[in-house]
Amino acid sequence: MKFNEIVSQEWTELKPYLDTCLLPVTGLTGVEDPMEVTTVLERLRDVMEIIEIPYKGRVVTYPALHYIADTGASKQVDTIVHQLKKSGFRYIIVLTLHSEAIHWKSAETDLLIVVDKLQWAQKSEAIRSGISKQVQQLWYPVE
Repeated sequence: MKFNEIVSQEWTELKPYLDTCLLPVTGLTGVEDPMEVTTVLERLRDVMEIIEIPYKGRVVTYPALHYIADTGASKQVDTIVHQLKKSGFRYIIVLTLHSEAIHWKSAETDLLIVVDKLQWAQKSEAIRSGISKQVQQLWYPVE
């Protein structure tokens, strides 16, 4: 469920069920041409749907963090994740196609999903299955 689909009067009763926040990170730096931006946004949308559609009653998708600076990206994402936790989300999933993000895992990020752009084009079904398993393990860990 997208953040703007929630009616303010219903948030209080929905909040216990919508305990997971999906934070997409586009990872644009500003050097991309319009075609590159379009491709990245389309791929990110496709990957987001793996989580958004089947888990609509549990996940709230927040607006994407589109532009990052390599020098402070990790800190920027960490700060946003911290604020989302403070606002009441139990789980935070950070999803990106930005390869440098493999270094962004913080203590408060419950699941960091970094999808390789080239592998997505070749192995999207395997990646889809892997993402679904990771999300389910987040909520129902194997003991």
